[in-house]
Amino acid sequence: MTSDSIHTSDESASDMPKFTSGSHVTAEVCRGCIIDDLEGALKLLDVSGEIAREVLSNVHSFMDAEFNFSRAPSYYITAVHRELKRATGLDVPFAELRHACNEVGKILSERLRKRLKSMPAKEGFRSAVEWAVAANHLDFRTVGTGYGFAADEIEGMLKGKLEQGFPVDEFESFYELSQKAKDVLYIPDNVGELAFDNIVLDYLRDFGCRTTVPYRGGAITSDATLEDFEFLNTAAHAHKIILAGPDTLGISLEEATPELTTALQSADLIITKGTLWSRSLSTRRVAGGDESS
Repeated sequence: MTSDSIHTSDESASDMPKFTSGSHVTAEVCRGCIIDDLEGALKLLDVSGEIAREVLSNVHSFMDAEFNFSRAPSYYITAVHRELKRATGLDVPFAELRHACNEVGKILSERLRKRLKSMPAKEGFRSAVEWAVAANHLDFRTVGTGYGFAADEIEGMLKGKLEQGFPVDEFESFYELSQKAKDVLYIPDNVGELAFDNIVLDYLRDFGCRTTVPYRGGAITSDATLEDFEFLNTAAHAHKIILAGPDTLGISLEEATPELTTALQSADLIITKGTLWSRSLSTRRVAGGDESS
């Protein structure tokens, strides 16, 4: 699931090729996007002067030396933001904004839960999924959550996204898969929207699915960590939460924990949040083989 689509694969997880770090390789356009993302983060953190120049110099040197088309984009953008953390000494960049996103997500998801109580299970599940998809727009770097935006304004923005509809909507296939699956790996994305993921997890549990949900081992931009899981009580909605790896932007297959690697290979159904992971699983590369989509 991305911020504007509900997409399913025509293969079950057990039929998928083995996951490797070559999935969704980098394109030339990625380099400019990564630098733009870093510059945006520097501005948002109000980092300027010598520190900003040091970060940009080190990052350009790194990209000149390391950038190629064989690695996934997450490798480069993670390295870039780790340099930002190192130079600024911030273990948790955007800490206040992350918390603001979680607060808004908690308020809005509780409102949604109340509305869902009167809906039949399938209709409620669809609404929960749609809101979980739309809530990807809660990212504080795109909608300004944390700058005094009231929950009502954020809710209105998300409703507007829902009213636009989805250019890709395969909910029926997704619903059918959720009815058949026993072991589900649910890979969340950002803070804030995690509160809506909890609702989807509750429906999956009611359908008889056992859910495993990985968290990032450290804060990097807006990706959800154990601290966010604890604030939103995600462990109460999943059968098991596991460490995905260290502070990666997205989830890195190169740095994945054994627990995540096992979960990727054993799940009947894999649900991912965010564009990068959806693309990674839509275009899978088998070592020594071809891509399939």
